[in-house]
Amino acid sequence: MSEQQADTMGAAMVRLEAALDRLSRAVEACRAASPPSEGDMVPKAAVAALATRLDATIAKLRSLEDQG
Repeated sequence: MSEQQADTMGAAMVRLEAALDRLSRAVEACRAASPPSEGDMVPKAAVAALATRLDATIAKLRSLEDQG
């Protein structure tokens, strides 16, 4: 992997980590504003769909790393 590619990957990782931090803060702010009652819980299907998207993103990152 060239230095430029490493810099690009590093920058992408920083953006990904920042996005995850923002997501975490948003979830915590939402919980703090109004703790969920049993009827307000996120549907399991929505959580599963998000997990699938995250798994696919992680797999893409691993694939790119393997190609480097």
